Amino acid sequence: MIKINKRSEKIFNILKSNPGGTTISYLSRQLGVSSRTIRSDMKLLQEALNCYGVEITSNPSKCYKISNLKKISSIEHTLFQENDSSMESSQQRVNYIICRLLENSFSDASVTQADLADEMFISLSTLKSHLNEAKADLKKYDLKIVQYKNKGIKIVGSEIKLRYCISEYMNVYTMNTFYQKIFSDVNLITLDRIIRKILQEKNLQLTDDAKENLCIHTAIAVQRFKCNKNISYPASVTNRIEKTFEYTVGKEIVEQIYVQLGIDLSCAEVYYITQCLLASKKIFDTGEATDNAHVKELVNIILQEIRDNLSIDFTNDEYLLDGLTLHLNIALTRIQFQMNIRNELLETIKNDYPLAFQMGVIAGNVVQKYDNIKINENEIGYIALHFGAAISRKGIKETVKSKKIIIVCSSGLGMSVLLKTKIEEHFHKRLDIVKLLPGYEVTDSIVDKVDFVLTTVPLKNIDSSKVIKINHILRPDDFETIENRIFKENFIDKEEMKKFFDESNFYIDKDFNTKEECIEFLTSEAVSKNMLTEKAKQSVFEREEMSSTEIGHLAAIPHTLYNEQGKSFISILVLNKPILWNEFFVQVVFLMNVNKNKVNLWKPMFLNLFNYIKKKKGIDSLLKNRSYSLFIKEFIDTFD
Repeated sequence: MIKINKRSEKIFNILKSNPGGTTISYLSRQLGVSSRTIRSDMKLLQEALNCYGVEITSNPSKCYKISNLKKISSIEHTLFQENDSSMESSQQRVNYIICRLLENSFSDASVTQADLADEMFISLSTLKSHLNEAKADLKKYDLKIVQYKNKGIKIVGSEIKLRYCISEYMNVYTMNTFYQKIFSDVNLITLDRIIRKILQEKNLQLTDDAKENLCIHTAIAVQRFKCNKNISYPASVTNRIEKTFEYTVGKEIVEQIYVQLGIDLSCAEVYYITQCLLASKKIFDTGEATDNAHVKELVNIILQEIRDNLSIDFTNDEYLLDGLTLHLNIALTRIQFQMNIRNELLETIKNDYPLAFQMGVIAGNVVQKYDNIKINENEIGYIALHFGAAISRKGIKETVKSKKIIIVCSSGLGMSVLLKTKIEEHFHKRLDIVKLLPGYEVTDSIVDKVDFVLTTVPLKNIDSSKVIKINHILRPDDFETIENRIFKENFIDKEEMKKFFDESNFYIDKDFNTKEECIEFLTSEAVSKNMLTEKAKQSVFEREEMSSTEIGHLAAIPHTLYNEQGKSFISILVLNKPILWNEFFVQVVFLMNVNKNKVNLWKPMFLNLFNYIKKKKGIDSLLKNRSYSLFIKEFIDTFD
């Protein structure tokens, strides 16, 4: 029996509710996925319905409907009762294919497409569709799926890229069977104990996430080495690695693996583990990262760019200078070694800290210009945290000390500093932050020495009323919780908001097919009205290239990378049909620009616009009525 996913079930329900038929584009918009994905799920649904003599038909105008509607009620319960597959979505099936092939890479085994389709309870044609998606996902690791003689398919690529990919799929998708198969004969408990002990002895503090990631990479190194999957490095790279403090740590880890587990790893594995250490998120600097003259110069250029274009001067903020220098030194190492980093909080940072994220984008642009190194949006998100903390520090007020606390954070230096700064800003010196720690270093004796512990992660071995759980990105209810447990704003005037909008910048009933066409239209209009310069126009495209400005709910907010002396405005473009922007469909585009002399309005205006968009009835009303006056009324009324 063909097993169908949840989205195919939703397609079935929409088709059932529209007996006259509906189009692929309508289904795509309703479910928020591409037409290609709808066709793939439709094919899966058709295969399942074929078993009951029911068909999905289409007419020349590409209107799809279910035939034999009378039979639907008799088969519906049976059809969806059997929908118990653990691979409900298309992406889950793609992940299964990739993990299955990664497992085989340890033994050079291959698997036929027919056998793989049988394992997944899908047809061969559906498997081929998912294989194309898997190939696209693997392309970012420079890995390929190839036909191996007449024996089936397998993954090929460099050893180091294979290891990164294995690590990524273990961390991101937490597929227990995949994890267990790879590490079935690796003593993970001993490896973790070895790494903890050596990190402590070497006074090298990693974040919880980084320590876990190092354990996984070390376990992968052990298992790949046991399977004769050797890694190699050119002399130019090994010479650089051997000069680092982390190399002594890597050597000690490999030595202890031999002593305690009897596994004699090669010298190349020392370089691999050291490389992982070099790219790890550290809580504090233990080497000479902040002494890197080139990175310091980059940071100075970044701060000058921000001062010149946003009229915010951070050049005397020593915390930001040191934190950004340390972070960039590590980030550039990651990028040079082509090691990916995940940022689970990226969307939150983009939406809740838009001004700080804008500064992160400017920093990335400087690095790309001077070092010819492209920084992806995950890295930009972490850089933005440093700026978020710096923005907050500008408003810190002095007051009386009170309770001693420690902050426990599983993320990196930027997140830890942002938490610390936000708490100091809100509570002033009623709270004395004694230390920032990763979760694995918190002990009962440490807890005994402070009044409270604020933690973003569960502390499994600590049972104390002093522990207060908070979010990575502090919310208003976090401050309220801290206030209640321990001790018993951005604003913009409505009249100021209205000044951003003008009916002459309200465009409806337009037909564009790409985001580039939308941005070109809006920016060209702004240039022709002397609201933007050509440089500012180009910066909108640069900003979009570095990180997509789509935010869901059929909306995107492209904006200038640099704020000039031009007019502060928001243009609105309402399309006749939604277009695929990057990952989401967009039908309403807001082009935003803020005069650099009014940069204090950037964040509150962005957040107000974002909050309006999140209230789905706002976008729905805009699409339905296409009225400028009604939009202004509804937008302002949102903030009553």
